[in-house]
Amino acid sequence: MATNLERMQAMMEEIGPAMAEIEAVIQSEEKNWAIQFEDQSIIMLEWAERPDRIVLSSMLGIPSETMQLSVYEALLCYNLLWKDTGGVKMALAGPGGDLMLLYELYVDQLMLNELQVVISNFSSISHVWSVYVTGESQDLVGNAPGPMDMLHLGA
Repeated sequence: MATNLERMQAMMEEIGPAMAEIEAVIQSEEKNWAIQFEDQSIIMLEWAERPDRIVLSSMLGIPSETMQLSVYEALLCYNLLWKDTGGVKMALAGPGGDLMLLYELYVDQLMLNELQVVISNFSSISHVWSVYVTGESQDLVGNAPGPMDMLHLGA
């Protein structure tokens, strides 16, 4: 019987061909992968044990000085809503660093179709938050979501 890590390795080999929006899946170490999408965004997947899980992460960018307070406030509010977001979390990669989106996916009995849904949802959430964090939403026309719209986005 295959271990959870062996099953995860097999799913990571299948995920690229199974999802049209994935451009590349790169294994950087025995237990770490990077998924690059057509839009050039990247999601990192890191294996963790006890319990067996994959930690998904995505860099959201650095907010401008004028936006920092409102962005950090929105992210802290988002973290408080962990029940509504399904456990998706925000983090700061060091003082003055990039903001990050994180999600722990427990892999016991995980199937490829479930992994696809989580990766797709995580990618969508990451894109929305990245647009907000970097201020790109100010350049968009139409109904770009604001921080309160994003508080209930979950994987």
